[in-house]
Amino acid sequence: MLKIAAEGIAPRLAACCLINSSAQSSCQRVAPQAAKATQKYLSQSQMLHKKLVIKDHYEFDQKVINSDNPVIVNFHAEWCDPCKILTPKMLELLENSTEIDLAVIDVEDNLDLVETFEVKAVPAVLAFRNGVVVDKFIGLVDANSIETLIDKLKRKQQQKQ
Repeated sequence: MLKIAAEGIAPRLAACCLINSSAQSSCQRVAPQAAKATQKYLSQSQMLHKKLVIKDHYEFDQKVINSDNPVIVNFHAEWCDPCKILTPKMLELLENSTEIDLAVIDVEDNLDLVETFEVKAVPAVLAFRNGVVVDKFIGLVDANSIETLIDKLKRKQQQKQ
């Protein structure tokens, strides 16, 4: 939907430029800025799409279990300082990946999922592929460990195709 909205801006800018010559010169100045702002907005929205916020068991089933992509699930809490470091780092490492999603689950709001996956400490990270847990770690780990997990999920995804 965002892409459609962004594509709708270009014809309007072009129409604006054709109205008259004074408008044309102002449109020529504005158009590159508008295009740049639109591109930035779209890239941010793609990053937000990558971060799935899970609010209940139904959403978990829809967005993680039934996902075509592998999903890294991050069980976290707002009061958890290591969680505040881990989640942005995982988003950063997944920024250029279109084939892996990140789901974030607040343990305070999703006790049924915490119980189902026997989460005893946060942050707890589980990697899912085809609805099955294929890897996990607990606690704050270094970027290399996260990259290894991402690479492992990518390799398996590429072998599947």
